Amino acid sequence: MKRQNVVELAHSLLQEVITPQMTIVDATCGHGYDTLFLAKHVFHVHAFDIQEAAILSSKNLTIDFDNITYHHASHELITDLIDDYDGVIFNLGYLPQSDKKITTTYETTIKTLNKLYKRQKGFVLIVAYPGHIEGLKEAVAIQSFLDKLHIKYRVIRLDRMTKKEAPFIFYYEN
Repeated sequence: MKRQNVVELAHSLLQEVITPQMTIVDATCGHGYDTLFLAKHVFHVHAFDIQEAAILSSKNLTIDFDNITYHHASHELITDLIDDYDGVIFNLGYLPQSDKKITTTYETTIKTLNKLYKRQKGFVLIVAYPGHIEGLKEAVAIQSFLDKLHIKYRVIRLDRMTKKEAPFIFYYEN
């Protein structure tokens, strides 16, 4: 049996909640694997990233799809730039095979989650990576944010992964 990784787990969860009519925001497009998955399954994808290398990598991977709008911008701008969406996904951390010093941060992630919460729109799926210091801060801050606002959320972990630093998923609906 093939071992599932956290991205495959996230995609399995997404398949349960997305429909072909939806518009989904990929808040951190990275190399484009989530963007590609979404482009195959939904009406439209808005893909955000602050790194030009990430946008270019994602565009190369999704070259055959015309249902993606790329935003070379921080996910903090989602609610400023997009009025209509059905869900938002985050794959936090750093861009693999690049500068590991450039990471998402708990400050910007919490600001974004707060803006999304105020919009009260759609679902939010977050893949968190507590295996590095900024990722650990982010995971703790996200859980604190959700608990403080009494948001009902699920935490999904890989069955075989029990290490504290293993990545996991937060999922909730606004």
